[in-house]
Amino acid sequence: MKIEVKNLKKKFSEEFVLKDISLTIEKNKSTIILGQSGCGKSVLIKTIYKLFNFDSGSILYDGKSEVDIDKFSMLFQYGALFDSLKISENIAFTDFINNKTNFEKKVISLMNDVGLDKSIFNKFPSEISGGMKKRVALARALYKNPKVIFLDEPTTGLDPINSDKINELILKVITNRKITAVTITHDIKSAIKTGDHYYFIYKGIIQDMGDCKKILKTKNKVFKSFIKGADIKQ
Repeated sequence: MKIEVKNLKKKFSEEFVLKDISLTIEKNKSTIILGQSGCGKSVLIKTIYKLFNFDSGSILYDGKSEVDIDKFSMLFQYGALFDSLKISENIAFTDFINNKTNFEKKVISLMNDVGLDKSIFNKFPSEISGGMKKRVALARALYKNPKVIFLDEPTTGLDPINSDKINELILKVITNRKITAVTITHDIKSAIKTGDHYYFIYKGIIQDMGDCKKILKTKNKVFKSFIKGADIKQ
């Protein structure tokens, strides 16, 4: 699915969080949204996901203003697994809550896709590692075969080794399944590895954009400061 955002504005109370956003999310490509906390990244993807309304501008999904949000899925920043449900029930949540019981084969297949052993099928989230939880959350996001997957800080809370494993997994999954991916992150290494195109948001507007493989060659001073981890001067 191709998504086109044009002159998008979104405010809470009287303050604009998104001031004039225009970008294109190409079909079957990986788009990375970069920026400091509070810059509007999460608001943007939640607006695209139709979780928020917007004040002006437009969002087109394959050229149309309406979209079936069941074609979307999201990997939340901290996984958002249900502690009281087994791993299998978390992955198959959309069927589980509808009292469907024939999801075992599909769950095991997805577990295999994301590198999880079926031995944890009946375990609870508290019984597995943080890296495994990320994989479970990814399997759940893939369960309904989405056309578009949104990934909110997928490497947050992971050590460098597990972050790299998750990046490899995300790259493999979106390539093999031909999914349109939108990732918001602070992780420059992750952006370069998993992304095709990036947008850098600062103070509610897009400050820079380009090929993810050329991020480190940016000439934008604000983005350079962000990459270096320096404080961006107001």
